[in-house]
Amino acid sequence: MVSSRPPAASYVLIDAENVDWAVSNVVGRKPEPQDRVQFDRLVAFCEDHFPKPVRCVVVLNARGEQLPDVMIGFVRALKTAGCEVALLHGRPDQKVVDLGILKLLEAIRTQRPKAAVALASHDGTDFADALRQLLEEKRQVAILGLREYMSQRFRELVPAGLEILDLEMNAKVFQRPLPRLLPVRVDEFDPMFFL
Repeated sequence: MVSSRPPAASYVLIDAENVDWAVSNVVGRKPEPQDRVQFDRLVAFCEDHFPKPVRCVVVLNARGEQLPDVMIGFVRALKTAGCEVALLHGRPDQKVVDLGILKLLEAIRTQRPKAAVALASHDGTDFADALRQLLEEKRQVAILGLREYMSQRFRELVPAGLEILDLEMNAKVFQRPLPRLLPVRVDEFDPMFFL
């Protein structure tokens, strides 16, 4: 199936479950609404940071052929924030979201030459090779996440041009500061914080 929509200059693919996992680790519990990514802020950041037009796609596992009632409000909120939503389901043994993102990355690579790509995920095991292919084509490629949970596989791609953007410090997508245990570069260290 060929899309009749105009191509975007940048594609932002969002693994919402993976991002939520990282936030859960930081706060030490299931995140409250104030702890979660504010997707309207994420869309605005991406529109400022990447070539326009930007298309943000959140990939979700619907866990079946019918969208569960508990997901309907979340999907509506994502659409209101300016995101498109890819609702997928599959066999229990399939990593549905990862497979969907990999298919999107491959379609962008083959069908949208020169498009910039950003991925909101910490999962380098599944996605680093696909991002490496995009970097080899000299595209603008970025990863969005909490840097202390970023996969080493992603960090290894920085010399090839991968940009690592922190969801809190760069994109400012949270309503309140997260209680992070985050080392600070000594050149950026402000001793006044401790006085």
